[in-house]
Amino acid sequence: MNYFTKKGFTLRFTISLLVITAILLTMLTSITSAVQVNRSSLIDNYLNKNESYAKKLASNTNELLITMQENIGAIAKISGREPEIDPQLFDDLFQENTQYFNSIVVADNNRIIRALSPRTIGISVGDKITSEQSKMAIQLKKAFISEPYRATTGRLIILISAPIIDKSGRYKGFVGGTIYLEEKNVLSNMLKEHFFGDGSYVYVVEKGGELIFHTNKKRIGQSVLQNEVVQKVVLGQSGSQRVMNSEGDRFLAGYAFEPSSAWGIISQTPAQVIDKPLHNLVKRMLLVSLPFLLLILLLGWWVANRIAKPLHTLAQFSDEAMLQPVPAENIPDIKSYYYEVRLLSQSVKIALQNMNQDLTHLRNEVKIDELTGLANRRAFDEVMAGWMESNIPFALILMDIDHFKQVNDTYGHVVGDDCLRYLARIMHLMASEDDLCFRYGGEEFGILVKHCGLGRAKDLADRLREQLARTKSPAGTSITLSAGIAAFPVHGRSAQQLVERADEALYQSKKDGRNRTTVSSLPGA
Repeated sequence: MNYFTKKGFTLRFTISLLVITAILLTMLTSITSAVQVNRSSLIDNYLNKNESYAKKLASNTNELLITMQENIGAIAKISGREPEIDPQLFDDLFQENTQYFNSIVVADNNRIIRALSPRTIGISVGDKITSEQSKMAIQLKKAFISEPYRATTGRLIILISAPIIDKSGRYKGFVGGTIYLEEKNVLSNMLKEHFFGDGSYVYVVEKGGELIFHTNKKRIGQSVLQNEVVQKVVLGQSGSQRVMNSEGDRFLAGYAFEPSSAWGIISQTPAQVIDKPLHNLVKRMLLVSLPFLLLILLLGWWVANRIAKPLHTLAQFSDEAMLQPVPAENIPDIKSYYYEVRLLSQSVKIALQNMNQDLTHLRNEVKIDELTGLANRRAFDEVMAGWMESNIPFALILMDIDHFKQVNDTYGHVVGDDCLRYLARIMHLMASEDDLCFRYGGEEFGILVKHCGLGRAKDLADRLREQLARTKSPAGTSITLSAGIAAFPVHGRSAQQLVERADEALYQSKKDGRNRTTVSSLPGA
């Protein structure tokens, strides 16, 4: 074959092989870097969204339980006023609460059933309730939410009860509303659909670690206390982490504690959900790089014998590029009289420029600020443009940490970065679900407050500012910030006008002494 000589490979084959190997390794380095950046961003994004969703569901569950307890309490008051309960009235009361309870019973202080609805649940008026939870209701003589238990009918239920007190203040028994955990119930109606889709789901555990809601009804009642997330949430913690569930599957989980019932709500997404976008990323980079790889291969066949030295220089660069991405402008200039050598050098530079441009473009598409976890400038521009196009009223709060340069100069940039992350966490806690918290640049942050007037926006900015002023930051002392506010459409109908008005108000806050909020004056005022 022409590729070989008696002593070994020909120079043409060696050069071609070297060029192909160097480009492939350089491309592999770029692809690996892009995959790592996007994997980290996707994982953080799912963890944050699942935590936010779990907290939202915990809040909704708390409101739901309060409503259910109030309704049971109202029925108990009605029962306390009447010596006997009219069955028709009791059926009407149940009908008004069918969206909350699967059944409602009234029992006297001997746990004898005096009324129930519906009447097809397997027990009758005059029967005695023997469950430990009914005994507890009699002993406590106050409202409570039971742990899951098997009723005499065989159902796995939760009891929400309220005491019956007559007009003279004597205890007469209790009213109990039941939730059938293994059947359609108020919890399943509220929790059955996860807002992500893509295999994500929600489950709920009671304080002992037993499942009281799960998309797989066969698992309801099982103990999942060995799950690390469940161990944390039953202790009253909230947060997010990667976890392996009790069946050996890996998930990106967010969890939140619901205090009124001591339940834990976990929202989780299968870890493999990030595989598809990463595969698409690799495929896209390969397709973009392939034409340049073929071009370099064709040029390599025409390299002559006397270009060994310049090619050795190029090979050394390629070896360095295998260890870490190298900017295309750092490629050494190959000085040679041979056209093929010069063209090969330029082709390598073009290939790296295009791959680096792709990587830069993909990183720019990520809309999360890597340091703080907030939305970045790109996300801010897109959201504000979308709200303006839809003519949605909103307020823009621009904030700047006062004397932040002194923090960096005094404590170092590591502590300075910790302070930025500390501010981002407080912004997330104080802003609502519809608001967009973002990092505008450096120590400047902002919040887009949806459907908001200037008064509520100023109240939010002041509460955030006051919270920072009275709380110790990672620097060991409190930090303060100045804020400026403008609203759409009263202060402008373009993004540039709105940002300028908010920035002018922020500057006024700095000028007036810092640690204050300034609302932009109305045009013409």
